[in-house]
Amino acid sequence: MSVVLPEIVEKELAHYKNTIDLLHAGAIDADKVFRPFRLVHGVYGQRQPGEVQMVRIKLKYGVVTPAQMRALADTSEKYANGISHITTRQAIQYHYVPLDSTPALLRELEECGLTTREACGNAVRAVCGSPLAGTRADELFNVDPYAEQCFQHFLRGPLSASLPRKFKISFGTVDADPLQQTNIQDVGITPVIKDGKQGFRVVVAGALGSSPQAPILIREFCEKADLLPLIEAAVRVHHKYGDRQNRAKARLKFVLRQKGDEGFRAIIEEQLAEALKAGTKGAALPDALPAANPTPIPVTGSTAEQEWRTWNVKSHREAGFAVVSVCIRRGDINAQEMRKLADLAERFSAGDVRSTNDQNLVFRRVQIGDLAALFPELEKLGYSRRAHGIVDVVSCPGASTCQLGLTLSKNLGKELESSLADLPLDPGLQNAHINISGCPNSCGQHHIGSIGFHGAAAKIGDKLVPHYVLLVGGGDEGSQVHHASMIARVPARKISTVVKALAGWYLAERQGGENLAQWLRREAGAGLEKAAASAARAKLKERIAPITAYQEGELSEADLCDLGSDQLFSASMAELGSGECMA
Repeated sequence: MSVVLPEIVEKELAHYKNTIDLLHAGAIDADKVFRPFRLVHGVYGQRQPGEVQMVRIKLKYGVVTPAQMRALADTSEKYANGISHITTRQAIQYHYVPLDSTPALLRELEECGLTTREACGNAVRAVCGSPLAGTRADELFNVDPYAEQCFQHFLRGPLSASLPRKFKISFGTVDADPLQQTNIQDVGITPVIKDGKQGFRVVVAGALGSSPQAPILIREFCEKADLLPLIEAAVRVHHKYGDRQNRAKARLKFVLRQKGDEGFRAIIEEQLAEALKAGTKGAALPDALPAANPTPIPVTGSTAEQEWRTWNVKSHREAGFAVVSVCIRRGDINAQEMRKLADLAERFSAGDVRSTNDQNLVFRRVQIGDLAALFPELEKLGYSRRAHGIVDVVSCPGASTCQLGLTLSKNLGKELESSLADLPLDPGLQNAHINISGCPNSCGQHHIGSIGFHGAAAKIGDKLVPHYVLLVGGGDEGSQVHHASMIARVPARKISTVVKALAGWYLAERQGGENLAQWLRREAGAGLEKAAASAARAKLKERIAPITAYQEGELSEADLCDLGSDQLFSASMAELGSGECMA
């Protein structure tokens, strides 16, 4: 049965197909005209030669239905390599999609209620949100209606695809929510209460990239009806004041750095007046949540099931229900398993599923009595591993597909998942996070990992060897953000040994109730004046150095290749392209 799409979508799809035809006819320039055009449609060039593309699919604040999961499985097999990859912004990416297949793919996605529009390029990207929204007992109200309003307002908006660079928005729930990220966004929104009234705390101009920036507080308390115009004002500031000449300095954070805090606040107010004048209106939406009455999760069953219940299952705010985290290794789901997960979501979670910013899925409405039946089904699929912790490594695709990727970051993630599996089940250690990026641009969010790595290259003697830069002590913690401190370059094949050493030192030397990230911050001199902090980092680097050094004659042929590859790293580096992050 054919699906009738909105007229605007039909026109858009026809225009996209026609533009590809013009490209093949030589009627338009591939770089100056077609590349920015396809990026706005979520189609991104890959590292591999030829016309294979990465296609990014928006999941608004992580929502994905079982029917959409089945459609993702079908289209991933039909047009890509059969893998749906969950990103660190809750989206889905396909790789190895032939360019000429993208018109049909984009149509099939739209027919199941998914879009790639403005998923890449200089645009307002997907609106993210905590996958736990509406389930936590400590929430003030439901943010989902506001996230939906925001998503719909900016999708195909008049300024949404004509910005100097990308623009990111995310909704949190409460500061204690570990699965929200509001301080690394161009706009971050968190529910608050002041003088007995509900509203939002709004921060603006946060970012990661190669030069992370903490956001600035714009509203300690924003009325619910005033939220959408305020977000619109931030987009307008980016549109008007963002640098359109130097693409490397075109993110909103650079406007903040140029204007200073008070100057930036002034232009937000200026553009807020413009947004209101143009007719942008918000609203206080129906957002009440059921009264919080959580049921404790019984820890029963086999040893494996007990561990799963302890780490992956949390009480829902409504009595009798649980929230179950489904651990997806490095965010990759093959089509067959995606269909099985869709079936499980319907059977056990009333179809309520969301993706997470650490590349997992959450079944949000599981009856506690059904946990015993759900566990073996997830275990058979290999999706019952501990989620959201140190063995659930976050990684961008890196050099496997990205033109800017220096290293095979996903392969490092795979090795760490295996080598760290026997770490002690200490909460301060297990609840830490490892984030890996294949280059300094932080798609793997290495700046907010308890332990972070980004790909690098360095010579040992006259040999080029894959390395990672080690950063420690990061975290987006709701009311504040900690950007990790850079410590040292570590050869790729020494990473597991370094992480195990850090874990051991932490367990032996922590003070009070310090978790791993807090201990690492102290070790790296966080909070000290500049010279003392530098000395602390140097001391930690010196402590690590004997672990990372190759002894004379130790360097082998395998060490000259990246993890999981038999290609010389020097040859891989020769494949680097310009990338399309700023196209």
